[in-house]
Amino acid sequence: MKKYRHREFLANTAPCLTYGIITGTLVGIVIFFFKLIAEHLEEFSHHLYGMVGKNPLHIAGLFAGLAGFAAVMCYLHKLSPEVKGGGIPRSEGIMRGMLHFRFIRTFVGTMIGSLISFFCGLPLGSEGPSVLVGTAMGRMLEPSRNREAWNRYIMTGGACAGFSVATGAPLTAILFALEEVHKRITPMLILMTSTTSLIAAYINQLLCSVFNMNPVLFDTDVLVPITLSETGYIFLLAVMIAFAVALFDICVAAFTKLMKTKGKKIPSFVKLLIVFFATGTVGLIAPEALYGGRGIIFSLLSGETVLSVLVLLFVWRFVMMIVTSNSGATGGIFVPTLAIGALLGALFSKILIAIGMPEELFGTCVLLAMCAFMGGTMRAPLTAAVFFIESTAQYTNIFFVGIAVFTVYFITTLFDCKPFYDMVLDDMFEQQNHGIKRRIVRFEAQISEHAFVIGKSVRDIMWPHGSIITAIIRADKNRRIMDDEGEKKLYVGDTIVFHVQLYDEKEVTEYLYDLVGREHEMKISELQS
Repeated sequence: MKKYRHREFLANTAPCLTYGIITGTLVGIVIFFFKLIAEHLEEFSHHLYGMVGKNPLHIAGLFAGLAGFAAVMCYLHKLSPEVKGGGIPRSEGIMRGMLHFRFIRTFVGTMIGSLISFFCGLPLGSEGPSVLVGTAMGRMLEPSRNREAWNRYIMTGGACAGFSVATGAPLTAILFALEEVHKRITPMLILMTSTTSLIAAYINQLLCSVFNMNPVLFDTDVLVPITLSETGYIFLLAVMIAFAVALFDICVAAFTKLMKTKGKKIPSFVKLLIVFFATGTVGLIAPEALYGGRGIIFSLLSGETVLSVLVLLFVWRFVMMIVTSNSGATGGIFVPTLAIGALLGALFSKILIAIGMPEELFGTCVLLAMCAFMGGTMRAPLTAAVFFIESTAQYTNIFFVGIAVFTVYFITTLFDCKPFYDMVLDDMFEQQNHGIKRRIVRFEAQISEHAFVIGKSVRDIMWPHGSIITAIIRADKNRRIMDDEGEKKLYVGDTIVFHVQLYDEKEVTEYLYDLVGREHEMKISELQS
């Protein structure tokens, strides 16, 4: 028994720790400096927008420059389509095995494209690109054995590390991978994600101390304790946010459908040009309304923004969120989503104050609404609740945070709308496989000695996307059908039967061989085409 446990430790735990430490360290360093450069570019860009003023020559030069950057980004997308759109949905697709990517091109292209977006002031954040860069860096590590089987675990760790550094929220990063990306909790995922996320967070804290930076995303003193007598206001706020999430999802779905039908003939460059020129126009009037939205969130917390400005800001951010995500501009949509949630929180809090809510709760409600909106769009309430605690470094009001995020979650599930990130990912998946015939194929594979799956439970393995296990035939007839706690572990000689919905049979076949070993030839037959 001890010998078996030692072998299992070497096969599972040791690689998770080793790859996790290496990935977390490398991603932590790279993403910290990426985030630092992004912040300096935004500051410089804000200064440039302020300098343009009303000089016609300067304004003409500004829009000529924006057109040039739009052309560069369009060319970048032709070289590497993997860098188009939001970084988090694409990373999710890669980690689930849905999307292909060339990791070196993705790494370089995401860096360049994101920095262009930040410099030009596009309403995009650095969090999504950080996750995608972390995913690409995880793919750069080449395990000596079972390479493809380990890659998705290591890439998940890299994505967690990128999220951890970008947001300063390591526990949220772990929950993000479990609740949002893979939508399941398994021992290997927990071990890999916790190792990379915590190591990256340590690197981030260390470098922040060196560069005299604050690692907390929203370090503010506006939060005040909420009393039980004020529970009703928090519940009302959550209900309003839930309906806003449903409306947001409906609008995104409608606009995406419109772009697939009426807008498919619009050239990619024209779509990007519209986004860049719209950004430039607003930048001339109010440059503080540009960029990811963190500055907007801080400005809202004071409660001094007038209602008309709140409405204009909300409309601008809402429309640009939808248009930018459909244009394919490189950048993240995580903080922009938070900004929309915060704007809604400010608008709804003014309504609640008008009906009796204490004014000192305004900033607290803005941050609560921000996280609840994010959790609603992702359908990830645990991630949203923990993010509130980590991003504000405040441990009060946990009960009321739970009321807000779970009320939003329960109500949004009743509308049965597809989450925003899932809509973006489905669009990417459809574009990648456009024109390719989808088939359902049956695979029958026998597990070889030293295979990756040996000793692991079925739920702890990342099977090919779109697959279902229809049968497991034990080689040892005396072995129990199920192990302790109802698990079903796999052993040498066992035969697994899969039904897989696929577009690329060769890719799936190679991945399955990497999971079950190559000593036995798989039986493959087509069920439906």
